[in-house]
Amino acid sequence: MASIRKKGRGYEARVKVFGIARSKSFESLHAARRWAREIELKLNQEHHQAKRPIKAITLTEALKRYSAEALPKLKGATQEYSRIALLARTPLAKMRIDAISPADVRSYRDELLAAGNSGATVRLKLALLSRVYSTATKEWGYQLNNPVALIAKPAAGRARNRRLEDGEEQRLLKAAAQCRNPHLAPLVAFAIESGMRRGEILSMTWSAVDLMKSVITLIHTKNGHARWVPLSSAGRVIIQGQWDRGAERPFPVSASLLENAWEHLIKRAQITNLRFHDLRHEALSRWAHRLNGDVFKLSLISGHRTLQMAQRYVHPIQSELLAQSAS
Repeated sequence: MASIRKKGRGYEARVKVFGIARSKSFESLHAARRWAREIELKLNQEHHQAKRPIKAITLTEALKRYSAEALPKLKGATQEYSRIALLARTPLAKMRIDAISPADVRSYRDELLAAGNSGATVRLKLALLSRVYSTATKEWGYQLNNPVALIAKPAAGRARNRRLEDGEEQRLLKAAAQCRNPHLAPLVAFAIESGMRRGEILSMTWSAVDLMKSVITLIHTKNGHARWVPLSSAGRVIIQGQWDRGAERPFPVSASLLENAWEHLIKRAQITNLRFHDLRHEALSRWAHRLNGDVFKLSLISGHRTLQMAQRYVHPIQSELLAQSAS
């Protein structure tokens, strides 16, 4: 609402719309009235523009913008790109972001669980969706309710302790060698040798590799702390082979390609209940043996910030326990 009052030899115009106030002094009543009408109209337009629902943008479009603007600033972006690619293939992605309800997200959650995804994996995928909504609201100016905030999240569950069983490593590497992409077999073999995370392996550049010292320097890690990963003799051979092959980086494979190939790979190898991240557990357990159970040294290689986390890998495998009990 606008009001004008006499002030000395001139006039003061005041405008207040939806809690926003403006005032200005003028020499003439005509000028004061004209300014008041213009400001009142402008504030009304800004208010309704801000509150207008977003109708043109779909979740797919929001994911593309999030990938381009927000994701490059985050650690662990490699895994996030993979989750975005999978989310973009769901029916949810075709819906407008202002039309997605908690019930829709609940159905998405239940479908993931029914497909065999662990509680921890589902929580990560829901967290991605939640971050997209948060970014759209805080950074893009959209007036949205976050539907993820209104549903129950599955329990994360216990940490996995899956290790390779007898014959599985040979079958896995044989199946990887049969893949069309020539970099998958060395990638899998290196994951078993190094103990590095998937994102660290896929984003690694040649500048991080020092074959003379047999060490890899990781600057951008999950916890934000740089670390050095020693190369085993087998790991060094794998890296040297990739260099001799002329690869643009040690393992030029995208996260989405690896995720799509992994299911076919383990099926061909006739292996069940094995995730790519389990190879890190296998590798670090082997490093624990090489280091004679030195948890401190192991934590330097694994990148864990607490010795308690590294302690998980210092344990004998089942076959060793059986051998000890039989002796």
